[in-house]
Amino acid sequence: SECLPCSSFSHLSLMVSLRPPRPPFAALLLFVLPLHAYASITENVDSIPKFPSSDRPRVAVIGAGMAGLSAARRLNELNVASVDIYEALDRIGGRIHSVPYFDGFLQHGAQYINGDQNPLYEIANELGVVSEVFGDLEHLDEPRFLYGDCDVSKSDLDLFIEFTTPLDPKYRSIAHEDEIVSRRDAIYDVYQRDYTTFLKEYNITGHRRDIFDALSLTFRSYWEFEWASDWKDQSLRNLADWDDKGAVGVSYSTNKIGYKAIIEKVASGKGRARLHLNSPIVNIKYDDERGVILTFSNGTRVDTIYDYVIVTTSLGHLKKYHTKLLTPNIGRFKKRVIEYIGFGGSAKVFFRWANKFWNEEDLSLVTLAVKGCNGKEEVDPFDSEITTLQPLEWEPNTLVAWIAGRGPKVFDEMDDGELSFRITDLVRRLLKNETIEAPEIIVRSKLTKNEYLLGSYSYVSVAQARARILHSDLSIPLKFGSHARVLFAGEATHHRLFETAIGAFLSGRREADRLTEDWTSRVAAALAGAS
Repeated sequence: SECLPCSSFSHLSLMVSLRPPRPPFAALLLFVLPLHAYASITENVDSIPKFPSSDRPRVAVIGAGMAGLSAARRLNELNVASVDIYEALDRIGGRIHSVPYFDGFLQHGAQYINGDQNPLYEIANELGVVSEVFGDLEHLDEPRFLYGDCDVSKSDLDLFIEFTTPLDPKYRSIAHEDEIVSRRDAIYDVYQRDYTTFLKEYNITGHRRDIFDALSLTFRSYWEFEWASDWKDQSLRNLADWDDKGAVGVSYSTNKIGYKAIIEKVASGKGRARLHLNSPIVNIKYDDERGVILTFSNGTRVDTIYDYVIVTTSLGHLKKYHTKLLTPNIGRFKKRVIEYIGFGGSAKVFFRWANKFWNEEDLSLVTLAVKGCNGKEEVDPFDSEITTLQPLEWEPNTLVAWIAGRGPKVFDEMDDGELSFRITDLVRRLLKNETIEAPEIIVRSKLTKNEYLLGSYSYVSVAQARARILHSDLSIPLKFGSHARVLFAGEATHHRLFETAIGAFLSGRREADRLTEDWTSRVAAALAGAS
């Protein structure tokens, strides 16, 4: 395909967004949950809702991201014909956003597939978009360290890699074997204990300590991008609760088409479901005898009254708007779940230079922001948050900056002009080359500024771990009488594959199945009553 004009990218500010089926006994488990976990509002009504006269339920899906499209796809498989999908944005995909770029697509949001034991891998493999195996720590494999005029020795770089290499498996072992520590501590806490011991063991002080502090930022970035959060709030429980049933720390990368093809393939299975773009829903009233009533952002009500609504909006949106979105307000347990489950940010910024300043053999450039070096007495937020630049595999003049934790908020406050100045200044200082030009193209996603996304994906926060709240608690439906009315899907609702597109996909199917089971029980009850 033709290369898009470079000018079309120069000031883009693009929106980003972006676990197995329930076991047979999962439905039985609902009956042993605490009563408040049902979020039932039976006490607010005088009678059980009337059984509608139609043979199939009327279903609304809020959100056309991976979870919403997967739910619609599953409902189509189950021959549920009356389905409406309401999407606030002007496109499908939600946090999965593939942006045209030269002869491929930049993958804002999802880019990798976690493991090969899942239906998304099967879809991607069938479409031919699986590229290669990718290790989570690959950016630290044979990196090129950039440190400008700092006196950094290769022996210290090797020493740091030797120190950090065993930490990932060590922390996974603690997470699985030490219940107290794994529920109490963040990744940052356990690292600080190990780091303090390491500094003492090797008598690392003064300026040499500043160098190792800078190296620690690169290790921090691995954890923060992996779990989309500040590592000071990243519970060790992430390592115990999350499980893709595959090799530890291994994912599959996608090619330059990637999730563009995957999301379109999932969407193609929605059948007769009606897709409404640019249609933000601001209120879901689920205590009406007739069914669920939806209201658009302009104040008008949707004409159809639904038997079920599947909410797939991001947890970030739910955190900010759940009191306005749901009528009546949810109970204390559900509110606590929404507030305690972590939701953070990870993002990519793509920089293209007309003239490359890196080498063909560079797999990654690790920028070391060392206190007291390169004219900087202190390390500022920009330098500390951007630690890795990686060449884009299929476009030779583009570097990808990975930012996470506090980084997305820092970057989203900058306009493109400031961002261009800061990245140019950084690489000039660290390469000691004042002739490096400013990037000609910057493509990024201001995900923290998008009210319908407000972040990338969920994680187990320290507060969540200490309160023993599970991601699956978010999936408990809101009821009217004895039957579900509002169901919840999305990566943040999956019990073991939260933070992934796979978790979102499977959660959509899970809620479609739950809805069908509930409807079947309502039909049976109505027929029994009629007889």
